[in-house]
Amino acid sequence: MRESTPVWSFRKGVVPSALSISLDGKFAGVGHKNGLLLLNNAGGLAWSTKKIRRVRDISLSTRTGKMSVASGQKVVYLVDRKGSVLWHRELQGAGVSTSISSNGNVIVVGTSLGRLIVFDGRGKMLWETHLSNSDFPVNSVDISSDGKFIVAGTNYSHIYLYDIKGKILWAEETTGEVLQTCISSNGDYLGYLTSDRKFSFAVKSSRILWKQTFSDQPRWIDMTQTADFVAIGESATKVTLFSKAGRKVWGLNPRTAPQGVMASGGGSIFVGGPKEISKYSLEPYLKRLLAHCKKMTEKASSENLDATTANKYLDLAISSLQSSNHLEFLVNIQQARQSAREARVIESDLTPNERRIERNEMEALSESEEFGSDDASEDGMLSKLVQLAEMRANGLLSEEEFVLAKAKLLKL
Repeated sequence: MRESTPVWSFRKGVVPSALSISLDGKFAGVGHKNGLLLLNNAGGLAWSTKKIRRVRDISLSTRTGKMSVASGQKVVYLVDRKGSVLWHRELQGAGVSTSISSNGNVIVVGTSLGRLIVFDGRGKMLWETHLSNSDFPVNSVDISSDGKFIVAGTNYSHIYLYDIKGKILWAEETTGEVLQTCISSNGDYLGYLTSDRKFSFAVKSSRILWKQTFSDQPRWIDMTQTADFVAIGESATKVTLFSKAGRKVWGLNPRTAPQGVMASGGGSIFVGGPKEISKYSLEPYLKRLLAHCKKMTEKASSENLDATTANKYLDLAISSLQSSNHLEFLVNIQQARQSAREARVIESDLTPNERRIERNEMEALSESEEFGSDDASEDGMLSKLVQLAEMRANGLLSEEEFVLAKAKLLKL
């Protein structure tokens, strides 16, 4: 694969220690050992400060433009959109990780001594907990954009999910140290990267839907708010997108960039290394999703099925993409695809059980049509079987329906 061309690059001799990008990709924060800066949509410097040092992690609020900053100087900061410090709070250990809710009213920080601390937007501590019996660093924290769920991963090889009130929903031991986490906007899906080269994609109940083991240790991970796809920095020069079902669906080759994040709206990624910090567009992949959805709706119409609803959402998706509203695009394209699938079975003469099986098969196969025959591989088949098992576990398929669908799948 050829080296990808960035939308813009920032070359000012800054070696990033932390990156964050807004939902729409229009603003990007960069933390480094000697300060903090914000870049605008053209890659220009919006502001810079040296009042905050030894930055370990940063997180941009989608709606307010505020930024939470975890510093190795045992401090967590909240900074406004102009770079002014609104408040700071001293910590018992070094700040290692941080995350801020979409509206900026909840700030989470993980420390080097295993503490998970939650503040409100004014800096009042809401609650605090020690995640292990020893002082293992909290490597990563993420709060759902609605502010209701918090996922945290530690060097103690454990991952935790809390609600906003501090109630632990579950804790799971992992196969390696948890290096990074990510979570969808409503907390329904989450992902985590461990030190044994594995990425796991799970649901809110902690059930793992799929895993991917890489030949080398990936550098970073991120997820769209809708959880439609996950971005994984497999190396400093390779970024791969995986679908919700665990299939490789797209990729790009940035210039050397060992760190990265993805705009949660799904429209761009932001990567950085010693030589430069760059933004890359994901619109080529989104256009691919759009083209596939058009084929689905056209097929439904050609079979004399009612695709009115599907076409309505398709038009909305086209408009959203044209206006660079990538999150709205993902929501509408998802609705369009679902409506197109439903149109296919509405006028079917099949029994109710057969209709459900046909619909589930179509959903599993739609990505195969979209991304070619590679999904007939062992990994693709495994992810489909995992999907069917999850549907059975959640009561969406009866045991009989599961057996029939599995038998049909294995015959493909």
